[in-house]
Amino acid sequence: MFTDWNSRYIALAKEISSWSKDPSTQCGAIIVGESGQVLSQGYNGFPRGLSDLDELYADRELKYKRISHAEMNAIYNASRTGVSLYGSTIYVHGLPVCHECAKAIIQVGIEKVVMQKNTKKDRWNESCDLAQNFFREVGIKTSYID
Repeated sequence: MFTDWNSRYIALAKEISSWSKDPSTQCGAIIVGESGQVLSQGYNGFPRGLSDLDELYADRELKYKRISHAEMNAIYNASRTGVSLYGSTIYVHGLPVCHECAKAIIQVGIEKVVMQKNTKKDRWNESCDLAQNFFREVGIKTSYID
């Protein structure tokens, strides 16, 4: 079915994205170590302990104030269990990395980002372009996969 590991990891991130309760966008991320081991995972959703009723996701303004992105949740999950992400690769399904997540990726020492291209013209384009500029500035490798 898959011809390479990048495709396998993106497929895993896609599966994890299905755990999100967000009715408009499901995003998933996995972080993989230098030996190919999965270090952490995350999907977009509300922080632990906050109510995640469907009506809270339906109110877009409220949802954006409460939601954590998949990339951030993967980083938080690694931190919660004491796993270093230095030198790792993050695989993201759903949307490309935004500039806020890019800052966190840079700070924890992730070295490579593999994601899907955003083919839609939407409100995330400016943020995703800025993320790419951040990655170029610090030397983080990025690649896109279909």
